[in-house]
Amino acid sequence: SMQISSYDKEGQKVVAITGRIDAVTATELSSWVESEITPPTANIIMDCTGVDYVSSAGLRVILQLTKLAKQHAYIFSLCNPQDNLREVLDISGFSSLFPVHGSLEEALNSGD
Repeated sequence: SMQISSYDKEGQKVVAITGRIDAVTATELSSWVESEITPPTANIIMDCTGVDYVSSAGLRVILQLTKLAKQHAYIFSLCNPQDNLREVLDISGFSSLFPVHGSLEEALNSGD
């Protein structure tokens, strides 16, 4: 299962996800994105500290967030990926599409 929580911090929107982003939960995340991430919005930081698995469906939702951000001229970035997620992002080329930060602090500071 997966939990999504979001909060504003230093004028940016942090979306913290816990659990697995697989075929089932990716659909849930996608609808959440459509209802919650409405322009105009602040920069979005996806905090993946608690994410232990991302399937290809999960990657598609991350791509959806990236496209939304581009469309509305704000920055989407991801922080705290566990090693397996970082590897997937590197192999898939996703890490060249948006910033991947080691910590939330780093992500918040880069959005200035």
